[in-house]
Amino acid sequence: MKHTEICEGSTRLLVPSGFCEKGPGKNTGEVFYNRQMEFGRDVSVMLSRTLLDRRCRALDGLAATGARGIRMANEGGSEATFFLNDRNEEAFRLIEKNVELNGLGPNTTVWCRDVRALLAEERFDYIDIDPFGTPVDFIDAAVQGCRNGGIVAVTATDTAPLCGTYPKTSSRRYGARSLRSNFSHETGLRILIGYLAREAAKHDRGCEPLLCYSADHYLRCHVRIAKGARKADDSLGRLGYALYDPKSLAREIVSERPTEDCAFAGPLWTGELHDGDALMALTPTNDLGTKRRSEKMLGLWRGEVGAPPLHFVVDELAQRTRCEPPRMTTLIDRIREMGAMAVPTHFNSKGFKTDLPLDDLIRLFAGTVGRDGAPGN
Repeated sequence: MKHTEICEGSTRLLVPSGFCEKGPGKNTGEVFYNRQMEFGRDVSVMLSRTLLDRRCRALDGLAATGARGIRMANEGGSEATFFLNDRNEEAFRLIEKNVELNGLGPNTTVWCRDVRALLAEERFDYIDIDPFGTPVDFIDAAVQGCRNGGIVAVTATDTAPLCGTYPKTSSRRYGARSLRSNFSHETGLRILIGYLAREAAKHDRGCEPLLCYSADHYLRCHVRIAKGARKADDSLGRLGYALYDPKSLAREIVSERPTEDCAFAGPLWTGELHDGDALMALTPTNDLGTKRRSEKMLGLWRGEVGAPPLHFVVDELAQRTRCEPPRMTTLIDRIREMGAMAVPTHFNSKGFKTDLPLDDLIRLFAGTVGRDGAPGN
């Protein structure tokens, strides 16, 4: 296989010459590298700078080229011990070359093993599972291999099942019904977190989100795992279902499974998607290739802390009221003037979260037109 040297952040990487530039890419059986995932790796670098110390053992379990783990080791600034693993022998050799290329010392070890067997024998403070497609085959092993108080990070690129295109596949893989809607990426992410919480609870462990988001073609979760039956019960207590009436736009979180003739998604996570303290500690630095995007997303994530689940999209309200959509900033300002909370959301550039009752929101939306004068957001 021919290799090309690229640079992400301050890290040099050898990657396959025909690497994927954007989208989910295709599983060709070769060592996989996707340039579009640089944003997610930048986020991992920011997190490693604040969450990993010299006592931590960190595992990039499905490392491929080693891009994520090597960047965390090289740019994280901590003295944590890093382990990069991939059972593909060609990937293993490429990771070794990338470790050497960046001059990483004895604190970085490369393995060529099945990550599930590895996690049955070793324990880590940080475990990253970034597979091609669904992560369900590895989550149980990751939960068991995580030390008390440690972090499990998971990527899912099977967004079509999670976001309602293939609900039967979602039911098989995640034991949860998915739903097509204007907020389907949020319910898809919450289904993924809910699955993590249920898998952790099987082993009397709780699951607390630190940073969970949707970006490009994937969903990404960072959760803290804590031992204890009470913590497991607390996590399970934050599972529920999302009801949706596409005609009225009504959406609601309920604790009991609805009847089959209702449009709903779940079971899914109903609690916070992010930890506010963890987000406040993150700083997008100039060496990050996606610094501007990271700054924008970080601002949106921080704003979502404390916001209710299930966002609205301006376009669906425009269709419902048959009104020209106002500017997003104008709409949010008007909602706040009514004493309700309103924030933009990272899930959709035209999306926002609010606790204003739906009837009031529809009346406000219709009344905003004509006082604004500029359509769009």
